[in-house]
Amino acid sequence: MTDLLERSILLINNFVSQWTKKYLYYTSYIEETTSGHTFMTVFSLPTPSNPIPVATVKVYFYIPDLTDPSEKTMSFRFENDSLIHLVNRTIRISQMEKWIESILARKDRTCRIMFLGTEFEQTRIINKRMDEVLYEKQPEQEKENLIIQPELLEHDQELVNQFTITEEEKMREIKMLTELLYQCFRQIDKDDMGVISYEEGGQLFQLMGLHLGKHQLEDTLNRLDVSRTGILQFKDISSFGIETLHSIYCQNQALKELREKEEESRFEAQWMLSTDLRNVYKKIVEQCKIKDEDEIHSVPANIFQQILEEQQFFSEDEIKQIMEIIGSNPIEYLTSDKVLEETIFENLVKGLLEAQRSKMEMFLLEHFRRQDKDNTGFIKINELMVALKSCDKIKLSKVQLYSLQSYIKRNDKDMVNYKQEARKIGAIIKKFFNVDLMEQRSRLPQHTKIDAYIPLKMPEQIQEQIKKVGS
Repeated sequence: MTDLLERSILLINNFVSQWTKKYLYYTSYIEETTSGHTFMTVFSLPTPSNPIPVATVKVYFYIPDLTDPSEKTMSFRFENDSLIHLVNRTIRISQMEKWIESILARKDRTCRIMFLGTEFEQTRIINKRMDEVLYEKQPEQEKENLIIQPELLEHDQELVNQFTITEEEKMREIKMLTELLYQCFRQIDKDDMGVISYEEGGQLFQLMGLHLGKHQLEDTLNRLDVSRTGILQFKDISSFGIETLHSIYCQNQALKELREKEEESRFEAQWMLSTDLRNVYKKIVEQCKIKDEDEIHSVPANIFQQILEEQQFFSEDEIKQIMEIIGSNPIEYLTSDKVLEETIFENLVKGLLEAQRSKMEMFLLEHFRRQDKDNTGFIKINELMVALKSCDKIKLSKVQLYSLQSYIKRNDKDMVNYKQEARKIGAIIKKFFNVDLMEQRSRLPQHTKIDAYIPLKMPEQIQEQIKKVGS
Protein backbone atom coordinates (compact mmCIF):
# COMPACT_ATOMS: atom_id res chain seq x y z
CA MET A 1 0.00 0.00 0.00
CA THR A 2 2.83 2.39 0.86
CA ASP A 3 4.46 1.93 -2.57
CA LEU A 4 1.13 2.55 -4.31
CA LEU A 5 0.58 5.76 -2.35
CA GLU A 6 4.11 6.97 -3.10
CA ARG A 7 3.55 6.40 -6.84
CA SER A 8 0.34 8.43 -6.74
CA ILE A 9 1.95 11.23 -4.71
CA LEU A 10 4.83 11.34 -7.20
CA LEU A 11 2.32 11.60 -10.07
CA ILE A 12 0.55 14.52 -8.38
CA ASN A 13 3.80 16.30 -7.49
CA ASN A 14 5.08 15.96 -11.05
CA PHE A 15 1.81 17.42 -12.31
CA VAL A 16 1.67 20.42 -9.93
CA SER A 17 5.37 21.13 -10.44
CA GLN A 18 4.27 22.60 -13.79
CA TRP A 19 2.00 25.07 -12.00
CA THR A 20 4.52 27.07 -10.00
CA LYS A 21 8.18 27.59 -9.24
CA LYS A 22 7.42 30.15 -6.56
CA TYR A 23 5.26 28.33 -4.02
CA LEU A 24 6.18 25.47 -1.70
CA TYR A 25 3.83 22.49 -1.95
CA TYR A 26 3.40 19.24 -0.07
CA THR A 27 1.13 16.29 -0.96
CA SER A 28 -0.31 13.76 1.50
CA TYR A 29 -2.87 10.93 1.36
CA ILE A 30 -6.20 11.59 3.09
CA GLU A 31 -8.68 8.74 2.65
CA GLU A 32 -10.70 6.64 0.22
CA THR A 33 -14.12 8.09 -0.69
CA THR A 34 -16.78 7.53 -3.34
CA SER A 35 -14.80 9.89 -5.61
CA GLY A 36 -11.71 7.70 -5.33
CA HIS A 37 -8.56 7.86 -3.26
CA THR A 38 -8.22 11.43 -1.97
CA PHE A 39 -4.91 13.28 -1.73
CA MET A 40 -4.31 16.84 -0.55
CA THR A 41 -1.67 19.21 -1.90
CA VAL A 42 -1.01 22.30 0.23
CA PHE A 43 0.55 25.39 -1.34
CA SER A 44 2.19 28.07 0.82
CA LEU A 45 4.91 30.70 0.75
CA PRO A 46 6.92 30.57 4.02
CA THR A 47 9.99 32.74 4.50
CA PRO A 48 12.91 32.57 6.98
CA SER A 49 11.42 35.56 8.84
CA ASN A 50 7.89 34.10 8.80
CA PRO A 51 8.27 30.28 8.68
CA ILE A 52 4.61 29.63 9.56
CA PRO A 53 2.46 30.98 6.69
CA VAL A 54 -0.68 32.91 7.65
CA ALA A 55 -2.62 31.26 4.81
CA THR A 56 -2.36 28.18 2.59
CA VAL A 57 -4.20 26.89 -0.48
CA LYS A 58 -5.42 23.29 -0.46
CA VAL A 59 -6.11 21.32 -3.63
CA TYR A 60 -7.76 17.88 -3.42
CA PHE A 61 -6.81 15.24 -5.99
CA TYR A 62 -8.85 12.10 -6.72
CA ILE A 63 -7.30 8.93 -8.17
CA PRO A 64 -9.80 6.08 -8.83
CA ASP A 65 -7.27 3.20 -8.92
CA LEU A 66 -4.01 3.25 -6.95
CA THR A 67 -2.64 0.29 -8.89
CA ASP A 68 -2.73 2.30 -12.12
CA PRO A 69 -2.43 6.03 -11.31
CA SER A 70 -2.64 8.17 -14.45
CA GLU A 71 -3.16 11.83 -15.35
CA LYS A 72 -5.94 10.68 -17.70
CA THR A 73 -8.11 9.42 -14.83
CA MET A 74 -6.98 11.92 -12.18
CA SER A 75 -9.24 14.83 -11.20
CA PHE A 76 -8.95 17.65 -8.68
CA ARG A 77 -10.74 20.57 -7.05
CA PHE A 78 -9.71 23.63 -5.07
CA GLU A 79 -10.85 24.04 -1.45
CA ASN A 80 -14.24 25.76 -1.00
CA ASP A 81 -15.02 24.97 -4.64
CA SER A 82 -17.25 22.11 -5.75
CA LEU A 83 -16.09 22.24 -9.38
CA ILE A 84 -14.12 19.09 -10.30
CA HIS A 85 -11.35 19.67 -12.85
CA LEU A 86 -9.93 17.09 -15.23
CA VAL A 87 -6.25 17.34 -16.09
CA ASN A 88 -6.91 17.94 -19.78
CA ARG A 89 -9.85 20.29 -19.17
CA THR A 90 -8.91 22.94 -16.65
CA ILE A 91 -7.36 26.37 -16.26
CA ARG A 92 -4.26 26.96 -18.38
CA ILE A 93 -1.17 25.70 -16.56
CA SER A 94 0.49 29.09 -17.08
CA GLN A 95 -2.35 30.71 -15.09
CA MET A 96 -2.23 28.33 -12.11
CA GLU A 97 0.34 30.35 -10.15
CA LYS A 98 -1.79 33.50 -10.47
CA TRP A 99 -4.85 31.49 -9.41
CA ILE A 100 -3.07 30.21 -6.29
CA GLU A 101 -1.79 33.72 -5.58
CA SER A 102 -5.31 35.21 -5.75
CA ILE A 103 -6.73 32.58 -3.36
CA LEU A 104 -3.83 33.11 -0.92
CA ALA A 105 -4.34 36.87 -1.02
CA ARG A 106 -8.05 36.52 -0.16
CA LYS A 107 -7.36 34.07 2.68
CA ASP A 108 -4.51 36.19 4.00
CA ARG A 109 -6.79 39.26 4.22
CA THR A 110 -9.51 37.21 5.93
CA CYS A 111 -7.05 35.80 8.49
CA ARG A 112 -5.66 39.22 9.32
CA ILE A 113 -9.16 40.67 9.81
CA MET A 114 -10.12 37.75 12.09
CA PHE A 115 -6.98 38.18 14.19
CA LEU A 116 -7.87 41.83 14.84
CA GLY A 117 -10.57 40.73 17.30
CA THR A 118 -9.73 41.15 20.98
CA GLU A 119 -10.03 38.31 23.48
CA PHE A 120 -13.14 40.01 24.87
CA GLU A 121 -14.78 39.99 21.43
CA GLN A 122 -13.86 36.34 20.93
CA THR A 123 -15.72 35.37 24.11
CA ARG A 124 -18.91 36.72 22.55
CA ILE A 125 -18.69 34.33 19.59
CA ILE A 126 -21.40 31.67 20.01
CA ASN A 127 -21.54 28.51 17.95
CA LYS A 128 -24.83 26.66 18.35
CA ARG A 129 -23.56 23.32 17.09
CA MET A 130 -20.54 23.44 19.39
CA ASP A 131 -22.75 24.16 22.41
CA GLU A 132 -24.92 21.16 21.52
CA VAL A 133 -21.89 18.89 21.24
CA LEU A 134 -20.23 20.06 24.45
CA TYR A 135 -23.13 20.61 26.79
CA GLU A 136 -26.17 18.63 25.61
CA LYS A 137 -26.14 15.45 27.69
CA GLN A 138 -26.34 12.21 25.74
CA PRO A 139 -27.88 9.09 27.40
CA GLU A 140 -24.56 7.20 27.51
CA GLN A 141 -22.54 10.25 28.58
CA GLU A 142 -24.85 11.80 31.19
CA LYS A 143 -23.22 10.00 34.12
CA GLU A 144 -19.74 11.35 33.44
CA ASN A 145 -20.59 14.79 31.96
CA LEU A 146 -17.74 15.14 29.45
CA ILE A 147 -16.53 18.74 29.08
CA ILE A 148 -14.00 20.70 27.07
CA GLN A 149 -14.08 24.49 27.35
CA PRO A 150 -14.22 26.35 23.98
CA GLU A 151 -11.37 28.64 25.10
CA LEU A 152 -8.98 25.68 24.66
CA LEU A 153 -9.81 25.41 20.94
CA GLU A 154 -8.14 27.27 18.08
CA HIS A 155 -11.50 28.07 16.44
CA ASP A 156 -15.15 27.07 16.83
CA GLN A 157 -15.00 24.48 14.03
CA GLU A 158 -11.91 22.64 15.27
CA LEU A 159 -13.89 19.66 16.54
CA VAL A 160 -15.77 19.24 13.27
CA ASN A 161 -14.23 16.85 10.74
CA GLN A 162 -12.94 18.52 7.60
CA PHE A 163 -13.81 15.51 5.45
CA THR A 164 -17.30 14.02 5.59
CA ILE A 165 -17.41 10.33 6.52
CA THR A 166 -20.19 8.41 4.78
CA GLU A 167 -22.69 6.31 6.71
CA GLU A 168 -21.24 3.19 5.09
CA GLU A 169 -17.73 4.09 6.30
CA LYS A 170 -19.03 4.79 9.83
CA MET A 171 -20.74 1.40 9.99
CA ARG A 172 -17.61 -0.33 8.67
CA GLU A 173 -15.50 1.23 11.43
CA ILE A 174 -18.10 0.42 14.11
CA LYS A 175 -18.23 -3.20 12.92
CA MET A 176 -14.43 -3.39 12.94
CA LEU A 177 -14.23 -2.17 16.56
CA THR A 178 -16.98 -4.49 17.83
CA GLU A 179 -15.47 -7.52 16.08
CA LEU A 180 -12.08 -6.61 17.53
CA LEU A 181 -13.56 -6.58 21.05
CA TYR A 182 -15.13 -9.97 20.34
CA GLN A 183 -11.73 -11.29 19.21
CA CYS A 184 -10.13 -10.04 22.44
CA PHE A 185 -12.79 -11.71 24.61
CA ARG A 186 -12.57 -15.05 22.78
CA GLN A 187 -8.77 -15.01 23.02
CA ILE A 188 -9.06 -14.92 26.84
CA ASP A 189 -12.08 -17.26 26.97
CA LYS A 190 -10.14 -20.14 25.40
CA ASP A 191 -12.77 -22.76 26.39
CA ASP A 192 -15.59 -20.79 24.73
CA MET A 193 -17.58 -20.76 28.00
CA GLY A 194 -18.87 -17.24 27.35
CA VAL A 195 -17.53 -16.01 30.72
CA ILE A 196 -14.15 -14.96 32.14
CA SER A 197 -12.87 -14.61 35.71
CA TYR A 198 -11.66 -11.41 37.39
CA GLU A 199 -8.06 -12.44 36.75
CA GLU A 200 -8.84 -13.07 33.09
CA GLY A 201 -10.57 -9.68 33.01
CA GLY A 202 -7.22 -8.07 33.82
CA GLN A 203 -5.61 -10.10 31.01
CA LEU A 204 -8.34 -8.91 28.65
CA PHE A 205 -7.63 -5.24 29.41
CA GLN A 206 -3.90 -5.78 28.89
CA LEU A 207 -4.56 -7.43 25.52
CA MET A 208 -6.53 -4.32 24.52
CA GLY A 209 -3.59 -2.12 25.54
CA LEU A 210 -5.11 -0.87 28.80
CA HIS A 211 -2.62 -1.09 31.69
CA LEU A 212 -4.43 -0.48 34.98
CA GLY A 213 -3.02 -0.17 38.47
CA LYS A 214 -4.16 -2.61 41.16
CA HIS A 215 -6.83 -0.30 42.63
CA GLN A 216 -8.00 0.84 39.18
CA LEU A 217 -8.39 -2.77 38.08
CA GLU A 218 -10.37 -3.72 41.21
CA ASP A 219 -12.62 -0.67 40.82
CA THR A 220 -13.24 -1.42 37.14
CA LEU A 221 -14.02 -5.12 37.66
CA ASN A 222 -16.40 -4.33 40.55
CA ARG A 223 -18.23 -1.81 38.37
CA LEU A 224 -18.55 -4.30 35.50
CA ASP A 225 -19.69 -7.25 37.66
CA VAL A 226 -23.16 -5.87 38.35
CA SER A 227 -24.57 -9.27 39.42
CA ARG A 228 -21.65 -9.79 41.88
CA THR A 229 -20.99 -13.35 40.66
CA GLY A 230 -17.21 -12.99 40.37
CA ILE A 231 -17.33 -13.75 36.64
CA LEU A 232 -17.85 -11.51 33.61
CA GLN A 233 -19.95 -12.22 30.54
CA PHE A 234 -19.35 -10.58 27.17
CA LYS A 235 -22.38 -8.34 27.69
CA ASP A 236 -20.92 -7.17 31.05
CA ILE A 237 -17.70 -5.85 29.54
CA SER A 238 -18.96 -4.88 26.05
CA SER A 239 -19.72 -1.22 26.83
CA PHE A 240 -16.46 -0.67 28.76
CA GLY A 241 -14.40 -2.64 26.24
CA ILE A 242 -15.83 -0.92 23.19
CA GLU A 243 -15.14 2.52 24.70
CA THR A 244 -11.58 1.41 25.48
CA LEU A 245 -10.99 0.43 21.86
CA HIS A 246 -12.66 3.65 20.71
CA SER A 247 -10.29 5.66 22.94
CA ILE A 248 -7.35 3.87 21.29
CA TYR A 249 -8.95 4.67 17.92
CA CYS A 250 -9.01 8.38 18.90
CA GLN A 251 -5.38 8.21 20.06
CA ASN A 252 -4.21 6.74 16.76
CA GLN A 253 -6.17 9.37 14.81
CA ALA A 254 -4.48 12.13 16.84
CA LEU A 255 -1.00 10.64 16.45
CA LYS A 256 -1.53 10.32 12.71
CA GLU A 257 -2.30 14.04 12.47
CA LEU A 258 0.73 14.93 14.62
CA ARG A 259 2.99 12.83 12.37
CA GLU A 260 1.64 14.64 9.31
CA LYS A 261 2.27 18.04 10.94
CA GLU A 262 5.81 17.03 11.85
CA GLU A 263 6.43 15.86 8.28
CA GLU A 264 5.20 19.23 7.01
CA SER A 265 7.53 21.05 9.44
CA ARG A 266 10.47 18.92 8.33
CA PHE A 267 9.66 19.69 4.71
CA GLU A 268 9.45 23.42 5.46
CA ALA A 269 12.73 23.33 7.40
CA GLN A 270 14.45 21.54 4.54
CA TRP A 271 13.18 24.13 2.07
CA MET A 272 14.20 27.07 4.30
CA LEU A 273 17.73 25.77 4.87
CA SER A 274 18.48 24.60 1.36
CA THR A 275 20.11 27.89 0.28
CA ASP A 276 21.18 29.66 3.49
CA LEU A 277 23.08 26.75 5.02
CA ARG A 278 24.83 25.94 1.75
CA ASN A 279 26.15 29.51 1.50
CA VAL A 280 27.30 29.50 5.13
CA TYR A 281 29.05 26.14 4.67
CA LYS A 282 30.96 27.52 1.66
CA LYS A 283 32.23 30.39 3.82
CA ILE A 284 33.23 27.95 6.58
CA VAL A 285 35.22 25.83 4.11
CA GLU A 286 36.94 28.94 2.71
CA GLN A 287 37.95 30.09 6.21
CA CYS A 288 39.15 26.58 7.10
CA LYS A 289 41.33 26.46 3.97
CA ILE A 290 42.98 29.72 5.01
CA LYS A 291 43.75 28.27 8.46
CA ASP A 292 44.84 24.95 6.91
CA GLU A 293 48.36 26.07 5.95
CA ASP A 294 49.65 22.49 5.54
CA GLU A 295 46.72 21.60 3.24
CA ILE A 296 45.83 18.47 5.23
CA HIS A 297 42.07 19.22 4.95
CA SER A 298 41.61 19.50 8.73
CA VAL A 299 41.83 22.19 11.41
CA PRO A 300 42.02 22.02 15.24
CA ALA A 301 38.68 21.86 17.02
CA ASN A 302 39.14 25.26 18.72
CA ILE A 303 39.86 26.92 15.35
CA PHE A 304 36.78 25.30 13.81
CA GLN A 305 34.64 26.52 16.73
CA GLN A 306 36.02 30.03 16.28
CA ILE A 307 35.11 29.96 12.56
CA LEU A 308 31.56 28.84 13.42
CA GLU A 309 31.19 31.73 15.88
CA GLU A 310 32.41 34.25 13.29
CA GLN A 311 29.63 33.30 10.87
CA GLN A 312 26.95 34.63 13.29
CA PHE A 313 24.60 32.01 11.85
CA PHE A 314 24.63 29.47 14.67
CA SER A 315 23.39 30.06 18.22
CA GLU A 316 25.63 29.35 21.23
CA ASP A 317 23.65 26.21 22.04
CA GLU A 318 23.93 24.97 18.45
CA ILE A 319 27.71 25.53 18.39
CA LYS A 320 28.02 23.70 21.71
CA GLN A 321 25.90 20.85 20.35
CA ILE A 322 27.96 20.66 17.13
CA MET A 323 31.27 20.57 19.01
CA GLU A 324 30.01 17.83 21.35
CA ILE A 325 29.19 15.68 18.31
CA ILE A 326 32.45 16.43 16.45
CA GLY A 327 34.71 16.05 19.49
CA SER A 328 38.12 17.55 20.32
CA ASN A 329 40.17 15.92 17.53
CA PRO A 330 41.15 17.88 14.39
CA ILE A 331 38.10 18.53 12.19
CA GLU A 332 37.95 17.34 8.59
CA TYR A 333 36.10 20.42 7.38
CA LEU A 334 35.26 19.07 3.89
CA THR A 335 33.01 16.40 5.45
CA SER A 336 31.59 18.42 8.36
CA ASP A 337 28.51 19.61 6.42
CA LYS A 338 26.39 16.62 7.50
CA VAL A 339 26.81 17.35 11.24
CA LEU A 340 26.07 21.06 10.69
CA GLU A 341 23.01 20.34 8.58
CA GLU A 342 21.51 17.72 10.93
CA THR A 343 22.00 19.91 14.01
CA ILE A 344 20.51 23.05 12.47
CA PHE A 345 17.76 21.08 10.72
CA GLU A 346 16.53 19.34 13.89
CA ASN A 347 16.63 22.61 15.86
CA LEU A 348 14.65 24.38 13.13
CA VAL A 349 12.06 21.59 13.03
CA LYS A 350 11.75 21.84 16.80
CA GLY A 351 11.32 25.61 16.51
CA LEU A 352 8.64 25.28 13.83
CA LEU A 353 6.70 22.79 15.96
CA GLU A 354 6.96 25.05 19.01
CA ALA A 355 5.64 27.95 16.92
CA GLN A 356 2.56 25.82 16.17
CA ARG A 357 1.73 25.14 19.81
CA SER A 358 -2.03 25.10 20.27
CA LYS A 359 -3.99 26.76 23.07
CA MET A 360 -4.65 23.29 24.47
CA GLU A 361 -0.94 22.42 24.57
CA MET A 362 -0.04 25.74 26.21
CA PHE A 363 -2.75 25.24 28.83
CA LEU A 364 -1.62 21.67 29.62
CA LEU A 365 2.04 22.74 29.89
CA GLU A 366 1.15 25.38 32.45
CA HIS A 367 -1.27 23.03 34.25
CA PHE A 368 1.35 20.26 34.57
CA ARG A 369 4.14 22.72 35.46
CA ARG A 370 2.38 23.47 38.76
CA GLN A 371 3.14 19.89 39.83
CA ASP A 372 6.83 20.34 38.90
CA LYS A 373 8.05 21.97 42.15
CA ASP A 374 11.76 21.61 41.27
CA ASN A 375 11.32 22.76 37.65
CA THR A 376 12.97 19.62 36.22
CA GLY A 377 10.56 19.11 33.33
CA PHE A 378 9.46 15.77 34.85
CA ILE A 379 6.53 14.81 37.09
CA LYS A 380 5.25 11.44 38.30
CA ILE A 381 2.59 9.77 36.17
CA ASN A 382 0.23 9.75 39.18
CA GLU A 383 0.71 13.51 39.66
CA LEU A 384 -0.02 14.11 35.98
CA MET A 385 -3.22 12.04 36.11
CA VAL A 386 -4.36 13.81 39.30
CA ALA A 387 -3.80 17.13 37.52
CA LEU A 388 -5.94 15.97 34.59
CA LYS A 389 -8.73 14.66 36.83
CA SER A 390 -8.85 17.89 38.87
CA CYS A 391 -8.88 20.16 35.80
CA ASP A 392 -12.13 22.16 35.63
CA LYS A 393 -11.74 23.03 31.92
CA ILE A 394 -11.52 19.38 30.76
CA LYS A 395 -13.63 16.48 32.04
CA LEU A 396 -12.98 13.01 30.62
CA SER A 397 -14.57 9.63 31.24
CA LYS A 398 -12.80 7.05 33.38
CA VAL A 399 -12.07 4.94 30.32
CA GLN A 400 -10.55 7.92 28.50
CA LEU A 401 -8.38 8.72 31.52
CA TYR A 402 -7.27 5.08 31.87
CA SER A 403 -6.52 4.95 28.15
CA LEU A 404 -4.47 8.15 28.29
CA GLN A 405 -2.55 6.87 31.32
CA SER A 406 -1.70 3.65 29.46
CA TYR A 407 -0.43 5.61 26.47
CA ILE A 408 1.66 8.33 28.16
CA LYS A 409 5.39 7.59 28.02
CA ARG A 410 7.28 7.42 31.31
CA ASN A 411 10.74 6.24 32.38
CA ASP A 412 11.53 3.30 34.68
CA LYS A 413 10.84 5.55 37.69
CA ASP A 414 7.34 6.42 36.41
CA MET A 415 8.44 9.99 35.65
CA VAL A 416 6.88 11.76 32.64
CA ASN A 417 8.54 14.43 30.49
CA TYR A 418 5.38 16.55 30.40
CA LYS A 419 6.93 19.10 28.01
CA GLN A 420 7.16 16.39 25.34
CA GLU A 421 3.88 14.65 26.14
CA ALA A 422 1.63 17.75 26.41
CA ARG A 423 1.25 18.05 22.64
CA LYS A 424 0.20 14.40 22.26
CA ILE A 425 -2.14 14.50 25.25
CA GLY A 426 -3.81 17.67 23.95
CA ALA A 427 -4.28 16.23 20.46
CA ILE A 428 -5.81 13.02 21.86
CA ILE A 429 -8.20 14.93 24.15
CA LYS A 430 -9.47 16.93 21.17
CA LYS A 431 -10.15 13.68 19.32
CA PHE A 432 -12.22 12.48 22.28
CA PHE A 433 -14.52 15.47 21.60
CA ASN A 434 -14.48 15.33 17.80
CA VAL A 435 -18.08 15.63 16.56
CA ASP A 436 -18.05 12.55 14.32
CA LEU A 437 -16.06 10.43 16.79
CA MET A 438 -18.41 11.34 19.67
CA GLU A 439 -21.37 10.34 17.50
CA GLN A 440 -19.56 7.11 16.62
CA ARG A 441 -18.88 6.48 20.33
CA SER A 442 -22.57 6.94 21.25
CA ARG A 443 -23.63 4.37 18.61
CA LEU A 444 -21.11 1.66 19.49
CA PRO A 445 -23.06 0.05 22.40
CA GLN A 446 -25.96 -0.62 19.98
CA HIS A 447 -23.76 -2.85 17.80
CA THR A 448 -21.99 -5.12 20.29
CA LYS A 449 -24.07 -8.19 19.41
CA ILE A 450 -22.10 -10.54 17.15
CA ASP A 451 -24.33 -13.03 15.30
CA ALA A 452 -21.87 -14.60 12.86
CA TYR A 453 -19.00 -16.84 13.91
CA ILE A 454 -15.67 -15.06 13.49
CA PRO A 455 -12.47 -17.14 13.08
CA LEU A 456 -10.16 -16.69 16.06
CA LYS A 457 -6.96 -14.71 15.52
CA MET A 458 -3.62 -15.05 17.29
CA PRO A 459 -2.85 -12.61 20.19
CA GLU A 460 -0.08 -10.98 18.13
CA GLN A 461 -2.52 -10.37 15.25
CA ILE A 462 -5.07 -8.84 17.62
CA GLN A 463 -2.52 -6.51 19.25
CA GLU A 464 -1.22 -5.45 15.83
CA GLN A 465 -4.76 -4.67 14.69
CA ILE A 466 -5.44 -2.66 17.87
CA LYS A 467 -2.31 -0.58 17.24
CA LYS A 468 -3.56 0.28 13.75
CA VAL A 469 -7.20 1.18 14.47
CA GLY A 470 -7.82 4.74 13.33
CA SER A 471 -4.27 5.27 12.09
